[in-house]
Amino acid sequence: MGHLTREQTFEPKLKMKNLNILIIGAGVAGLTCANLLKRQGSKFQIVEKESLGNFNGSGYMLGLLPLGGRVLTELDLDKEYFEQSIEMTDYEIHKENGTLNKAYSLNFINKDYGSYRGIGRKELISILTKSIGNEHIQFDTTITEIQQKENLVIVIFSDGKKDSFDLVIVADGIHSETRKLLWNDNEYKYYDTDWGGWVAWLENKNLNAYKEYWGAASFLGLYPVKNKIGVFLGGPNELIKKEGMSGFVQKIKKEILPEFKIVHNSLDTLESTENPFYWEFHDCRTKDWQKGNVILLGDSACGFLPTAGVGASMAMDSASALVDELSRTDKEHIGYGLKLYIKRQKKKVETAQEDSRKLGKLMFVKSNLIAGIRDYAIRFYSIKQLAKNISKTIEG
Repeated sequence: MGHLTREQTFEPKLKMKNLNILIIGAGVAGLTCANLLKRQGSKFQIVEKESLGNFNGSGYMLGLLPLGGRVLTELDLDKEYFEQSIEMTDYEIHKENGTLNKAYSLNFINKDYGSYRGIGRKELISILTKSIGNEHIQFDTTITEIQQKENLVIVIFSDGKKDSFDLVIVADGIHSETRKLLWNDNEYKYYDTDWGGWVAWLENKNLNAYKEYWGAASFLGLYPVKNKIGVFLGGPNELIKKEGMSGFVQKIKKEILPEFKIVHNSLDTLESTENPFYWEFHDCRTKDWQKGNVILLGDSACGFLPTAGVGASMAMDSASALVDELSRTDKEHIGYGLKLYIKRQKKKVETAQEDSRKLGKLMFVKSNLIAGIRDYAIRFYSIKQLAKNISKTIEG
């Protein structure tokens, strides 16, 4: 029996690395996926609808569970991540007037699973982009047509150019325009809370606790990241539109007791912010994530309400699972590799999405009576119950 040469020995592995992949969307999911593919030695290209000048110009706050942090460790980006974020130690639920209703320690996460950290989306995107380099991203570009032929995906870009890929990964967000090219309207569905609100930033260096203020027809959240706090003020969309931002802020300020200075400062900052980002609270679920050699990833597949703070972590975890399955796939069997990825990840992601919806129903109530009952009941909601839900998400 003859001996294999070095080239023959490594030939199957090289074939697996020789996939030509297009990623649509340079958000958390797409950039995480790109970084993981780069480590595998795969050939990839990213297209992003924003221009280079507008890319990553603003953002909101993220709570990144160890589920996402572990992926950054895998990418050797943990040092940059820790430098640009802070560890969260507590989660507090307050009443509408500012008084504390229930506090939970988050140290069970930090001790058992890894650091639970607050980071700005802008900072996370910068870390992921710097690691792969802007040269891999084609800005100001969208996809106008997708055709599939045998094991190839033929793509027509917005500039009229045409190219073919072994795999196309659609990661352009909850309102994915690319998804519409292959998926019909009845194949994905939005879930709307009919709530929304504004986001602003408050300069602060001394907070390591998430603070939420649950009212009747109002919600205020303070979410620390490094050197500042993300402020979110929300309520039912119809009420917000009726009151306007200034009117709604003043209404909430009247309810907050004077001694809660940080809340009043946050509301003042929000009111003085020019054109604050408005965030509508809805999510989306796609029935089938795969169409041939095209796969949905992150919010394009299953988007999240921000209530449970797991969306970014889950997107990064899904990217890691996808690339892991692709690392064992050759060009002729990409479809099978995608099916294994879906079998591995879909139920896990949808379960976490259900948890975020359930929490949203607790948080977003309009009736004073129901809010009072909820505020009383939440005092008996134990750390074990909280830990159970978060542990399920982390452990899948």
